[in-house]
Amino acid sequence: MSAFYKDTRINGKLIRLEDVIEEIYDRALETIDDSLYELLNDKDDDEFYEDYKEAFPLIVEKLQKFHDNED
Repeated sequence: MSAFYKDTRINGKLIRLEDVIEEIYDRALETIDDSLYELLNDKDDDEFYEDYKEAFPLIVEKLQKFHDNED
C-alpha cells in the first residue's frame, strides 16, 4: 500500500486516494457524457440512444487498452 493511499495533502488539504479516484471518475464520466451529447446531437432520440449505448463501452475499452499499453 502506498503512502498516498493512507493520506496526503494537496494545497494543505488532507485527502485520501479514494477521494481522488472518485473525483477523477466523476470528471471523466461527465466529459465522456458531454462529448457524446455534443457529437451525437443531430440524431433523433432512438438513433441517439443506440449510438450512445454502443459508443460508451467502446470508449471505456479504448481507455483500458491505453492504460494497459495496448493502444
